[in-house]
Amino acid sequence: MSQFFRYLEEEYVEELDVDSLQAEAMDHILSTLDPHSTYIPLDEGAAMAERMQGNFSGIGVEFAIKRDTLVFLHVMEIGPASAAGIKSGDRVFAIEGDTIVGDSLTNDMVTSRIKGLRGTDVNLSVYRYGELLEFSVQRDLVPIESVMHLPVDSGIGYVKIDRFAETTHDEFVAHLDYLVATGNNELIIDLRDNPGGYLHESVAMADEFLVEGQNIVTTKYKDGSINTSKAKSGNRFEDLPVHILINENSASASEVFTGALQDHDRARVYGKTSFGKGLVQEDKILADGSKVRLTVAYYYTPSGRSIQKPYRNGQIMNEGTFISDTGRVLYSQGGIEPDVELVNDSASYFWTFSYGTIDAFGFNYADSNRELLENQNFSNFYSDFLVSDEMLTSFLDYGGYGIYLEDLSAFDRSELSLLLKASVGRNHWGFDAYRKVLLKDDPLVAQIKERILQ
Repeated sequence: MSQFFRYLEEEYVEELDVDSLQAEAMDHILSTLDPHSTYIPLDEGAAMAERMQGNFSGIGVEFAIKRDTLVFLHVMEIGPASAAGIKSGDRVFAIEGDTIVGDSLTNDMVTSRIKGLRGTDVNLSVYRYGELLEFSVQRDLVPIESVMHLPVDSGIGYVKIDRFAETTHDEFVAHLDYLVATGNNELIIDLRDNPGGYLHESVAMADEFLVEGQNIVTTKYKDGSINTSKAKSGNRFEDLPVHILINENSASASEVFTGALQDHDRARVYGKTSFGKGLVQEDKILADGSKVRLTVAYYYTPSGRSIQKPYRNGQIMNEGTFISDTGRVLYSQGGIEPDVELVNDSASYFWTFSYGTIDAFGFNYADSNRELLENQNFSNFYSDFLVSDEMLTSFLDYGGYGIYLEDLSAFDRSELSLLLKASVGRNHWGFDAYRKVLLKDDPLVAQIKERILQ
């Protein structure tokens, strides 16, 4: 193969990027093996590793580019930027003396200037209410959290797991401790759109709910070797009722966690059949620092089900009958099938077509009310803020929809109010605030709560 590429480089009539061709060739070969073996270039691998390690070196802000200007939307309460005096809504005029306003400004450009080695400084010139201010911010480790929760409602706690990163189990236990301390009696774990991550974090989380000695997951390798992870003793949540919500994008470690609790009848599973990724990958580092992510084994749930959906014509992943601990028949043709199928068929006009307009309106509202929002913490905003008829009318005028408030159905009016509130939250308290507002009235979460309370 090296001789082939040498001929291309030396003899082909035009100049070639041989490194790029080699990467494409490796990627193609791996893609013919299975859906998940892949080639990861060096730059992509670094970004993925940062996300999975649970932190990065930066200043602790969420930003957006609004009308060619860099705006800090959210400043972490405990973070380098906050400690230096940066506030939500600050407009950044220059970084290290270099003016950065203009239509050529990009998110990547901003990120590359703000992030850097821990302990180094970044100098920012910002406008706040028309006054130019200078700040020097020392970069430090900023957490990339993978877990969030909502306040306990009628004794029911809710936890959302975005991915299984290096810190996920520790984050999860901390959130769960807080929920239990504030009245949690039943727990909803939302794994929708969770693509997976580190297996050991998924196993540690499942271990919190299982009895010592119960199998969590079995891994089978090409050479016939088998490794089974088992629950250990001393976990505090073995009796806590658990409800898991999944969808078609819940994959890999999410499916390992869900399958273990379903097989042992420790959780009721709701939603849609999961993705079906039951192949184990290991990263093989190449000389240039890039990686080959290679499939080396299969995952199996405690009952013996393969999680992997078929990926070749005529392939059968599961044969026979699979039984839970209490004798329930478990079905699987790839992925984890829910015990209770839940589908959200409703979607308003505003969900589908108006995200950009809603976000722009939310930014303008938050920007015009920074002092009011700063004096109102997010908890109060989350529970008390109401979108008025005046605000709805103002939005319809802003968007140029050509419709009046009285033209909206009750459903569209409710959905639009929710989206506007979420957008205001995002543009002052960040993306997690946006998600929390939406999840507060999430229809599938509401259905699960109704079933729990029946």
